[in-house]
Amino acid sequence: MNKFIKGNKIFTTKFAENQKLYHDLVENGQHPKVLWVGCSDSRVVPEFIVNANAGDLFVMRNIANIIPPKTANESCTSSALEYAVLHLKVEHIVICGHTGCGGIDTLLKGVPQDSTIADWLQYACSAVKNCDENDDLLLATIKQNILTQVTHLLTFGFVQNRLEKLKIHKWLYDMNSGEISFFDDNSQDWKMFDYSK
Repeated sequence: MNKFIKGNKIFTTKFAENQKLYHDLVENGQHPKVLWVGCSDSRVVPEFIVNANAGDLFVMRNIANIIPPKTANESCTSSALEYAVLHLKVEHIVICGHTGCGGIDTLLKGVPQDSTIADWLQYACSAVKNCDENDDLLLATIKQNILTQVTHLLTFGFVQNRLEKLKIHKWLYDMNSGEISFFDDNSQDWKMFDYSK
């Protein structure tokens, strides 16, 4: 914990250097344009990955970047989703999975059925069934899970009602390279971003 206490001291120095940004966030409230749905994995930090400032992202993280469907009546994620869409009026929702996801690995290896984790991972189960047998099963399931969670996202009426002003992004973060690939709806395939633009 000493590392984090010292870290806060360093942060307060940077806080002072960025006083205007933090003052504006306090005085004017938050107005993020992006809801980021990601994994709780400690190695995958959204703000680091996209070099975001405080106030840029409204972040929702959990095991395996899951959005239970509306019928699940799971209020923790659905309330954050509702707040982002209806109150903050975000313009983008990023569902970002990552390589080597421990949650998906656990799903594939199996977890005791009386486990809370098993209860949670049920919302990713259909991702396994849709994988091509010739693919790396873990990576294929991670990718399919991102698409599965988009399907769940669209079960919410308040999301459907804002689709004209709301863009949904399906991203995969590669922990080995730091790069992000995205699912292209037109080609129905995963592609790398063109960083030259």
